[in-house]
Amino acid sequence: MDLRDRVVLLTGASRGIGAAIAVALAREGARLVLTARDEAGLAEVAERVRAAGGRARTVPADVGTDEGRATILAATAAEGPLAVFIGNAGIEIPVAVVDQTAAQIEKQIRVNLTSPLLLTHAVLPGMIERGLGAVVLVSSMSGKSPTPYNAIYTATKHALNGFVASLRIELRETPVTAGVVCPSFVADAGMWNHTGLRAPRAMREVPLQSVVAAVRRAIDRGGEHLVTPGPIRPLLAIKELFPGLDATVLRALGVLDTLEKRALTTREHGARE
Repeated sequence: MDLRDRVVLLTGASRGIGAAIAVALAREGARLVLTARDEAGLAEVAERVRAAGGRARTVPADVGTDEGRATILAATAAEGPLAVFIGNAGIEIPVAVVDQTAAQIEKQIRVNLTSPLLLTHAVLPGMIERGLGAVVLVSSMSGKSPTPYNAIYTATKHALNGFVASLRIELRETPVTAGVVCPSFVADAGMWNHTGLRAPRAMREVPLQSVVAAVRRAIDRGGEHLVTPGPIRPLLAIKELFPGLDATVLRALGVLDTLEKRALTTREHGARE
């Protein structure tokens, strides 16, 4: 899709992956509607967007509330016909389920799952009517594999993957595409970056620009895009064949040890939401 003068709605736009996506699309001349709770962060990203040649409207709002979504949709409509919706907002509380409150569980579901589904539902009719549109949801490799000590986040990401896979079939006879991007441990951005931990010994962090490139591919052709440091689908296939080996495989790859350390750090210092 040619993004020149096209309206793009991007949630979770105030930092990290969202900020990088915004700047990259700005270089293509997109008209960006940037939303997040962090007003100061949004303003900084908007300046970077304008410096890169794009246009930016900032919408400080909580995507996890009805009021916030209504504000976001109204601001987007005022900008013009929406061509692309990128659902990037997300939160995680990486501790064991028993160490979370009911309110924390509900908040992760609202932000990570309910909000992108409802926003997609709201913007799809217009896209179909206009004969142009793309929905891209930023998921995670946690949506493809078990992630202990992050089970609620993992549940929401599995659901996003299933939603997009199903939606693509529903949209197959329309000009609108649906895609999902699943990054693993991301260097210099994302939820992993602020932990201070290194990726598991059998893996390594993926560059931020690899995630941005996957989002751009998803805009053009939809589908599922895994952003990992090496071929991962064979391991995922083995996991499906032998699900009882999940914990053993995660321990062998160093993933389980890393997630246990992260859970301990989170319990000691609190989660970043």
